[in-house]
Amino acid sequence: MIKIIDDFLSEDNILEELYRFFHYAGSWQFDFFTSKYVWGNKHKDHTEKYICKIIRALPTIDPAFNSNGFEVWVNSLDKEVNHLSHHVDCDEAAEDIETAKKTAVIFLGGDDGMEGGELVMDTNGYHPGYKFETNIYDLKDRSEAEDWLKIPYKPNRLVIFEGNMAHGVLPIKHLQQGTSRISLMISCWDKKIEIMR
Repeated sequence: MIKIIDDFLSEDNILEELYRFFHYAGSWQFDFFTSKYVWGNKHKDHTEKYICKIIRALPTIDPAFNSNGFEVWVNSLDKEVNHLSHHVDCDEAAEDIETAKKTAVIFLGGDDGMEGGELVMDTNGYHPGYKFETNIYDLKDRSEAEDWLKIPYKPNRLVIFEGNMAHGVLPIKHLQQGTSRISLMISCWDKKIEIMR
C-alpha cells in the first residue's frame, strides 16, 4: 500500500528549519533511532528533536509505521547531483537483501515548481532475481510502465510505502537558483540494524 498526503505537517516551520539546515549541510545519515529515543524527551539537538516529532506523527497516518527503531537519512539533490539510483531500502549489513518494514519520504521544501526530480516506484515490489537498473536513463524508461508510480516533488508532501518497493529519483531538469530538492527518509524496523556510512 502507498499513501501520499499533501500538507502533511501543520507545523511547516519545522520542515522549513530542516530544509535550511540540510540545504547547507547536504545529504546526511543519522545513527539508528530506537523507539525509546524517538518517544523520549532527551534528544541530541534540535534537528533530531524535529525528526522525532515527525516520526511520532507517522503512526497516526499509517498504524503499521510503529516499530522498534528507525533508520533516518536525508538526500539533498541539486544541479550537480541531480538523481538517485534505483534501489530498495534494506539492511546493508545483512548477507541477503532484507528490506525495511515501511519507508516514509517527506519532501522538505525548496522549489515547488521544479521540473523532473520525481520519485518513481515499482509497485510490484522487490523479489529474488529482481533487476535493478544501473543507468538512470534506463530507469526513466522503465518507470513509464503501467505498474510504476511517478510522484512529483512538492514541499510538505509525505509518501509512505512498503519497504520492499524498489524506487529511485529521476534527473532534475530545472531547479530555481539557490534551492535544493531535499527529502527526509525514515524506514521502520522491528530489529536494530547497523548503519552503514
